[in-house]
Amino acid sequence: MNSRITATALASVLAFGAGIAPAAADEVGELKAALQALQKRLDTLESKAKEVEETNDRQTDQIAKVRSNVGSWVGNFTWKGDMRYRNETIDQEYVANRNRDRIRLRTGFVAKVNDTVKTEVQLSTSEAAAVGAADPRSSNQTLTGENTRKGIYVDLAYVEWQPHADWKFVGGKMKYPWVRPAANGYFFDNDVNPEGLAVNFAHGSLFANAFYNILEERGPAAAGLATPRVANAESTMAGAQLGYKFTLSDSTKLTLATAYFSHNAVKGWNGAYNAGFNGNTTVSTGCHTGIATCYAYGYQVWETFGELSTTLANRPLTLHADYAKNSDAGNGLDTAYSLGATYGKASDPGTWEVGYIWNHIEKDALYAQYIDSDFGAGNSDAEGSVLKAAYAPARNWTLNATYFLNQTNIDKSFTVGTFTGYNRDYKRLQLDLNFKF
Repeated sequence: MNSRITATALASVLAFGAGIAPAAADEVGELKAALQALQKRLDTLESKAKEVEETNDRQTDQIAKVRSNVGSWVGNFTWKGDMRYRNETIDQEYVANRNRDRIRLRTGFVAKVNDTVKTEVQLSTSEAAAVGAADPRSSNQTLTGENTRKGIYVDLAYVEWQPHADWKFVGGKMKYPWVRPAANGYFFDNDVNPEGLAVNFAHGSLFANAFYNILEERGPAAAGLATPRVANAESTMAGAQLGYKFTLSDSTKLTLATAYFSHNAVKGWNGAYNAGFNGNTTVSTGCHTGIATCYAYGYQVWETFGELSTTLANRPLTLHADYAKNSDAGNGLDTAYSLGATYGKASDPGTWEVGYIWNHIEKDALYAQYIDSDFGAGNSDAEGSVLKAAYAPARNWTLNATYFLNQTNIDKSFTVGTFTGYNRDYKRLQLDLNFKF
């Protein structure tokens, strides 16, 4: 409106000027025409602005109506997921090479129950050895079976209560409730989600965790168990961890932690998943009734790790050392250690990272149901290198390559056909496309 008044006033002045200066009549006429064109354009802009304002008002009303029709509970949910496509080649000495394509889909939500309680549910692909028994160490699904439908399983289902900023209480099928080196997942497979109860404490740089993991519940009707119920038949793991995060400088931090993992009802029993032992020593005598092959030893494992994170040439650098020992191994094959480094971080578009890890896992150093399913064919009794590289071409998208150069049977001999020996070569190349949403 002010623009219209200004234009009108200018036109009046110019008209008056035209009356006292006839020689400039042509110039005044041109100015009048320009002002008239400007006034028309101003009218058009004002009309469009009014239309936009009315449209915004209608959209605001529509959003308000939608919100009023949708419950407030929707805002309590946070949805997330990831998708991976993998090509994998396995080259194990004395057997034919294998190449396969695999997918992994994980999706779910975190739901806020109230100010102190939340729950998380996640579903994932996986392969099952039997109905309802999906592999706890892998959420991969091999592309095969003439385009058959692929199975989806419960991957996470837990509730977390945080009554105080320092304390968390967790129950259900959860993420690892103890801290692990960020660059190393080989003592504990990244896909394993323990089941049971946990308490987590963190104050400043100090952290402490306690946990109770249920491995196998054995009722009186289970095969090989007599009635009445056999005492102490449930295989469980109880443990605790204590650690501290030192701040050495603005860019350098050091984490030190020690944990104890006490396994109950393992010695004398069979493997918890698919009757598999994953490299741990077995015997056929001294087993519980009805069990032909069982664990020879118990697993009381101490683990200590240190992880240093800093920067080098303006890129993150992480170094780790991890050591574990099983005090219940009666054969001396009781030690595992890992050393590694990761440089860079593939996160923002155009960023990259490279890494190297050396692992040594003796036959009974760790309870092998937890160890990584890719390193050393997924068994203890293995050692070797892991080379890793990643690049992020776009947001939420990374390209990964991992190459395992391992040897299996470093402690116990193997037999293939007529050949018997130690230190069997095992190579595995994984090429991944990873997407987060």
